[in-house]
Amino acid sequence: MKIGVDIDGVLANSLPLWVAELNNYFNVNKQLNEMHLYNVLKTYEISQSELKLFLKHRGQYLMKSAEPVAGASHYLSRIKQQHEIYIITARDKRYQEETQEWLKKHNLPYDELILLGSHDKKEPCLERNLRVLVEDTLEIGVQVSAAGIPVLLLDAPYNQGTLPELVFRKHTWDEIYQAIVHGQIGAAVKGSSRPAGSNMF
Repeated sequence: MKIGVDIDGVLANSLPLWVAELNNYFNVNKQLNEMHLYNVLKTYEISQSELKLFLKHRGQYLMKSAEPVAGASHYLSRIKQQHEIYIITARDKRYQEETQEWLKKHNLPYDELILLGSHDKKEPCLERNLRVLVEDTLEIGVQVSAAGIPVLLLDAPYNQGTLPELVFRKHTWDEIYQAIVHGQIGAAVKGSSRPAGSNMF
């Protein structure tokens, strides 16, 4: 089975690092519960050019310095024994080297690393015939699930809200592992409106 996995907020505990660096750079004091990597511009009331300049100074550090999410390495390694792992991230391609180094350092195995440079994951997931996406951004989960691909949404303060039919909230990597290995999602989506001819769990 082909499984898509996000990095920031799913494999990497990136949010505390981003908040600390952004607060220091822009001389503000935002709190973790105010921040969402999906919408940095709005949270910090900055322009795209200001964010670009910030990333020029701190981007490489951010991409390689976060601690892994608890259980990510252990359970991803177990999943990789039986399934194909496609790491699909909004990170820009210029951070490929830093990202590869970080994944290797923390023993996070994969078959393909996809750096999109945007948050549009629906088409890449469809192109690779992914059967499930592990994600932390609700907006992305809504888009991908609308294409008939189940999404395991790793719980976070910024992704609360009503979940669509094919989005399933999980609180730990253990829960994600159980859903994938024991086919809990397959049972849940059996009666869904996934397009005819599409593969299921």
